[in-house]
Amino acid sequence: MPNVLQTLNAYFLDTRNCCMNVNRLKQLCLCRSYQGDNEEQLRQRKEAEERIAAQNEFLRTSLRGSHKLQALESNPPSSGTAFVNDAYEDDTSEESAQLYAVIDYQEVCAALTRVQKALGASGEAALAARVAGAAGALLCPALRTALATRSAVLTALRHKRPGLAPPHTHRATDRLKDCMDVLGAHTSTGGETSGLAAELLSILGGLELESLIQAHDQAAALLDPACFSRGKRHKTGNNYNHKGEDDKALTAHSPDDPSEHIKIIKIEKTNEPLGATVRNEGEAVIIGRIVRGGAAEKSGLLHEGDELLEVNGVAMRGKSVHEVCQVLGALSGTLCVVLAPRRAAPRAPPTHRVLHVRAHFDYDPEDDVYIPCRELGISFQKGDVLHVISREDPNWWQAFREGEEDQTLAGLIPSQAFQHQRESMKLTLAGEVAARDKPRKGGTLLCAKKPPRKKKGKKATSEAGYPLYSTSGADEYEQEEILTYEEVGLYYPRASHKRPIVLIGPPNIGRHELRQRLMEDSSRFAAAVPHTSRPRKDHEVPGQDYHFISRTQFEADILNRKFVEHGEYEKAYYGTSLEAIREVVNSGKICVLNLHPQSLKILRNSDLKPYTVFVAPPSLEKLRQKKIRNAEAFKEEELKEIIATARDMELRWGHLFDMIIINNDTQRAYQQLLNEINSLEREPQWVPAHWLKHT
Repeated sequence: MPNVLQTLNAYFLDTRNCCMNVNRLKQLCLCRSYQGDNEEQLRQRKEAEERIAAQNEFLRTSLRGSHKLQALESNPPSSGTAFVNDAYEDDTSEESAQLYAVIDYQEVCAALTRVQKALGASGEAALAARVAGAAGALLCPALRTALATRSAVLTALRHKRPGLAPPHTHRATDRLKDCMDVLGAHTSTGGETSGLAAELLSILGGLELESLIQAHDQAAALLDPACFSRGKRHKTGNNYNHKGEDDKALTAHSPDDPSEHIKIIKIEKTNEPLGATVRNEGEAVIIGRIVRGGAAEKSGLLHEGDELLEVNGVAMRGKSVHEVCQVLGALSGTLCVVLAPRRAAPRAPPTHRVLHVRAHFDYDPEDDVYIPCRELGISFQKGDVLHVISREDPNWWQAFREGEEDQTLAGLIPSQAFQHQRESMKLTLAGEVAARDKPRKGGTLLCAKKPPRKKKGKKATSEAGYPLYSTSGADEYEQEEILTYEEVGLYYPRASHKRPIVLIGPPNIGRHELRQRLMEDSSRFAAAVPHTSRPRKDHEVPGQDYHFISRTQFEADILNRKFVEHGEYEKAYYGTSLEAIREVVNSGKICVLNLHPQSLKILRNSDLKPYTVFVAPPSLEKLRQKKIRNAEAFKEEELKEIIATARDMELRWGHLFDMIIINNDTQRAYQQLLNEINSLEREPQWVPAHWLKHT
């Protein structure tokens, strides 16, 4: 214990001298350089000297009256533990009066205030708010003290002040740890010594003392970098023990980052991207994202938040993101990376499950100006299944595309929230432009906006020829929906549940022919028996030709959304119910339906798990050739109407289609449809995730 107390007494004296030295430098840095010998400058210089003299006298008086100094005077430490601090001696040369000009702290704050007012007056409210935030940060007392201390030390270092002696110790942090280790051993001995050791250990472990010791080491590294480098401890783990050139590289970095916080790692760079993105925080280059499966993640040495200081001898600080990418792109082989690890402790790896989604929009990273790294982005099309493995970033997910899971490096895709946000912004801007460009004709603010009128055309009809109406209202205008992703899961075929096949498409495109071809195999395919409210005819069999119910019951079932579609013909209702489709499924057969796209909403919200096939027309020329080949009469306007209707269907309901068949040849289209139905009975399929919750 006596050795420990003696060491602490020496540390206290060193710290006191260091503080006196720093305070002296803080006073000196406030003196502004002057030019000329006019009376005004001489007067200002004299006032500054008198103010400094008064402050020095006050400081000497305060220090001499300190109880701690009086205690040290009565019990002086052993010889060899103190050094002469002549920082308060009078300057002996004229050069010492010409200090490096440091911008005054108050001038910076005043300048920011003026900039804020000017921006506010010019209408730049956002920029003014940012400047106000910067000014508020500068007004922090801790930052003010830190800036003053740093300026004093740097000023003295640049001008090689003769009054500054070399540091008494170069690694005070290590000495403090040694003392705490010794005290820790004494705490377990018991008795009075154990209590004193525990009390002293709590004092030495305080945050204030630890910060003071770290500041001492930083000042020592500035004043005597060679001794500091030779006296440093070698670290193990991810930090390599370097000699020679590596030691020089370590001491060349900013003194704001102690050498014990600098890490040097080596990574082998291949033709693939490293799998990391960077961002700028001021002049610093920060690792913003580690992509799964890349070399950066596999090494385990790079983490989000680390600052890149140097790569293969090229300094990174001050470079933009584009410049950093250019430097890294030109390098190959082994990369020697010098970085400053983040201050916060590494977070535990996320436990998010893999999210499987189906894309409802096309995406190309080359056309996205917001993506942080185009090389890491993956493109996809509407209907592709994506496996999202990381959702830590609220704007950019990491994912693999279906069928490409063997790739080692994941790709970036826009998150659901980010995609929805920017699509909403596009719609808002488009609406504002349309409203601005639309001519006004006697309108008032009280007039409500009317929905756009749909072009009148032929209504959809059933196989029996009656007009069909979706339960949700096929003729109602629906607000445009923003489509992003839909969560999906794997559904495994079951012999007891055959998925209904729904054929969607424009009129006169061949859906009825395809349905009839399938229905020829009556042992495998069947149609749902429709409902009607008209009286039964003599030759009709209930439950085979129609389900006959009263008009009142039919209307009640419409309100209860029991019909996928319905219509009225010659004062009688006709429709296809969910229960009729379920009867076919329960019989072990595949139900084949021809429906209007509006009917899909009710059908998809049921437990029937339909498989939707969109029968699309070919190009206008091929459609014309098909009509001629089949000797069918046609009009040019009718062909154009078919293509326009198909395009509108795909635009509005394309995200609900599981398959698209281009019907240029009926036999080929039938074979393609049959092959797909066969695969549904033996291969798993991606279906909406909510379908599987009730399976």
